[in-house]
Amino acid sequence: MLRIKLLGMMAALALALAAVLVLASPYAPVIGPAQDIEAIWAIEDAREYTEQALVTRLENHGVPLAYDAAENTFYCTLGMENGENWPDIHLTAPDARDVSLVFVDDYSYDWCADAIRDGYSYEVMAYTDTEYAYFNIVFTGLTQLCLDTAGGEISTDADTPVRVTMGAWGEAPLHASARIHLRGASALLFEKKNYKLEFTRERGGEEKKIQQNVPGFGRADELVLLPCWHDETKMRDMLNWTLWNEIAADTEPFGARKTGYAEVFLNGEYLGLYMMLEPVNVVKELGLAGENRLLTDSVYRTAALNFSRDREYVRHPYRDNAGYELYYSPNAKAPFAGLDAYLELVQMESDEAFAARAMEILDVDSMLRQHLFVQGCALADNIFNNMYIWAQATQRGVMYRFAPWDLDLSWGLERESVGEEYQNWMYFPVSDRLMNLDAGGIRQKAYDMWQQMRATIFNEEAMQARLAEYTRLLGESGALMRDAWRWGGEMSYPDPIELISVTAMRWPLIDEAMETLIAAEGPVDFLTQTNYEVKGGALR
Repeated sequence: MLRIKLLGMMAALALALAAVLVLASPYAPVIGPAQDIEAIWAIEDAREYTEQALVTRLENHGVPLAYDAAENTFYCTLGMENGENWPDIHLTAPDARDVSLVFVDDYSYDWCADAIRDGYSYEVMAYTDTEYAYFNIVFTGLTQLCLDTAGGEISTDADTPVRVTMGAWGEAPLHASARIHLRGASALLFEKKNYKLEFTRERGGEEKKIQQNVPGFGRADELVLLPCWHDETKMRDMLNWTLWNEIAADTEPFGARKTGYAEVFLNGEYLGLYMMLEPVNVVKELGLAGENRLLTDSVYRTAALNFSRDREYVRHPYRDNAGYELYYSPNAKAPFAGLDAYLELVQMESDEAFAARAMEILDVDSMLRQHLFVQGCALADNIFNNMYIWAQATQRGVMYRFAPWDLDLSWGLERESVGEEYQNWMYFPVSDRLMNLDAGGIRQKAYDMWQQMRATIFNEEAMQARLAEYTRLLGESGALMRDAWRWGGEMSYPDPIELISVTAMRWPLIDEAMETLIAAEGPVDFLTQTNYEVKGGALR
């Protein structure tokens, strides 16, 4: 009798545990394989059609799918290496109680690579006992980044709380809290916006930035989301940062940055293709050089003042509408004191005094590296704009180092609107003047540095390999095509021919300029003041 009671109690306990598990676990129906059209018609005949979406959340093996509410379409990332075969797909609908799901279109009839590249849309039926509805699934190769502000408006003035959901094939999904704001100057004029995203967590009653494992990117506490709005190829920014990353070490202050591509969704709306970029955090960069740098060093950025918004600045001594923005200074009473020696240098009239002082206060390697990087990439906007000047304190006094930022105007982009002749030498007044004077044998140093860059990063074969990889990523993932559909672009499959043509024209010209520079005994025409009105002299 006792044994029977014990068995009964055990059975009751098992039922209770089962009930708890059922009640505590969300019902997640699986999308079943495609049915014959007659079976679909039978489901429809027994129910009423509803325009209300019965499913607004889907997952593939636990990785969330992005959702475009206006198009009633989900986006499922599957990676880029599938060929004709489909990977294992297990699509579930979390919390979709009393809903059944079935494919109407059979994706297995298509090659996976074709479906991803051409953006095939597959219809799925969702139905209950009384009604039915449809939605679509598109498969893609890129990371999907979803932002939900819960109705909050994103602005330049303040951070807006946002919930971030990210998924990439073969990686753990990310669910994180963050804050977001609009970023940029001229970029604010365009509908496809530029964003700054910071991952956060509340600690001790305060919201603080934290590191996250970002799918398709790596560890980061911040992301810049670049729309690449005026570059139909969507390759220029990625190419330039890849090249700079091969020049600058990961641990170097103001050095290499992480990059990646993603398709972005905001509050259920597809925003298109974006480049993810690790931003420069000036305080963090100074910390890489040593904790005491925050007590001694200052950082400024050259800027076009018509786009300067909220930072203090001083005007350029002799160039209209150009100046230097304050990014960091330990001296609150005189924040631009760290720039004084540089401003004095650029205004010196005596060549002899200029050369002597320049060699004392300029990190020549840093200056030449910045200058030749600008020349090789045809960066039209990274001397009088978008160049960091780091005033570094040393035992002998201040030393100035240089680094780039915002590398979009390059490789012939908008050559007409920016008024830049791409056969010209890009004008960097301090560097040009030093080379024209051949102070400290700087011509040989510049020549040797260019030869090294030419053999590695500015190499035609390496360039074509990089562009081929970007073409594969953007074209075979279907992302560039969808971005063109979303924003009315003309390029639905990437074509890097313009970048290649600028390379074929420009690099040989710089080769010739370097040979001229090293052979000349006096002033060199393309470095002289008479050519500065066109931002540098013609190389041919």
